[in-house]
Amino acid sequence: MKIANRLYLLVLALGLFSAPGLAALSGIETEAAQLKEVPTTYLLEAVVEATQKSTISAQTSGVVKEVYFDVNDFVRKGELVVLIDDTQQQADLRQARAALNEARARLQEAKLEYDRVLEVYKRKVVPKSSLDKASAALKSAKARVQSAEAAVAKAREQLGYTRVRAPYSGILVERHVEPGEAVGVGAPLVAGISLEKLRVVTHVPQSLIRDVRNHKRAIVVTDDSEIVSDKMTFFPFADTRSHSFVLRVELPEGDHDLLPGMFVKVAMEVGRSDEVVIPFSAVAFRGEVTGIYVLQGQKLHFRHIRLGRRLADNEVVVISGLQAGELVVTDPVAAAIIIKQEQAEE
Repeated sequence: MKIANRLYLLVLALGLFSAPGLAALSGIETEAAQLKEVPTTYLLEAVVEATQKSTISAQTSGVVKEVYFDVNDFVRKGELVVLIDDTQQQADLRQARAALNEARARLQEAKLEYDRVLEVYKRKVVPKSSLDKASAALKSAKARVQSAEAAVAKAREQLGYTRVRAPYSGILVERHVEPGEAVGVGAPLVAGISLEKLRVVTHVPQSLIRDVRNHKRAIVVTDDSEIVSDKMTFFPFADTRSHSFVLRVELPEGDHDLLPGMFVKVAMEVGRSDEVVIPFSAVAFRGEVTGIYVLQGQKLHFRHIRLGRRLADNEVVVISGLQAGELVVTDPVAAAIIIKQEQAEE
């Protein structure tokens, strides 16, 4: 299409042919306006929010040594965010390990004693009560070892809590502590959101909730595209003042240039109807005038139209000014040049 238009302009510049002759068909590509079944939608206002938003709290006590990220910093999953002084936790771990070593030594001693008593019991040198006592001591020693092992595991876990890492990749939005502050278990440290999973939140009027539930299809309208989603969550109760229902629409993962807090429009499908559809690239914007170039016979005409909403695949609905089957020029710039040249020839 672009090559044909360039050839046409070159021919005009050389003066090899008359403009009215070429303007009829040469160098112009058209497409018939189509009648398509498109969703009937109701446009609602919505706000983008992060699906994953969490506040990381301290799971051990201590003094904050370092905070490695600030607000608006991007943090990758697993990166160290906050470091808490681990002096007390290291001491607790050493104490737990010492207690475990002692318990294991006691277990070894109880096992040897049990084996000795069992041997002499078999020879009927000691009574059954002596064997029972040695057996109970062995079981008690084993239990102490298990308890000591659990204490070591707990101390090791508490030591790990001094190194606070990001549970997922995202943006840090709040920072609650600074180096030198003492924190206890449950104290908030930082808060973050993930940009990988987003959703939009809107309010559906009571009069539309039944149709929206039946179709379960939402179209998030951005400046240059549409994002279709059928994953939505309806709140099962209405607001007592507005009598509207909160609706969450999950967005598919991908590069859609949306960020938490942004204001968007959501087209909720409430039915389907036949509409006239043309390529969006065929629309010409002349200041406040919106129109298209229509080919009728051997003449091009500029016609005012009224547009509806944009669709996927670079299409747009025409509300008025055009009928299905009419030929629309797909390159309005080339059409404008041809019309201007024809007017100059006249």
